[in-house]
Amino acid sequence: MSPERRALHQELHATVAAQRELGGDYDADLTTALAERLDRELRHHRRTAVVADAVTVAIALGSIGLGVLVTAAAGRLGDLGGTLATVVAWVVIAVVNVAHARSR
Repeated sequence: MSPERRALHQELHATVAAQRELGGDYDADLTTALAERLDRELRHHRRTAVVADAVTVAIALGSIGLGVLVTAAAGRLGDLGGTLATVVAWVVIAVVNVAHARSR
């Protein structure tokens, strides 16, 4: 369990314990405080997901652009050299993209 999730669980348990101890007079306040905390967490996770998605798109587009450039340049290396350079470039690009995808 991540530290953020652990903190949220602890806060939820503390809220429930406080509600039990204080009784029904504080239900609205405790519920509002917990709802605000959950809303902040959701907004934070959405922002993080948007940034991560932008990085993924940048890596994918950059990889394709680099692959096209290497493939175009490899044409000047002759048949065998061009083929080897192209294969190596696309394998490296695939490895980078798979490694990035797995890290998410």
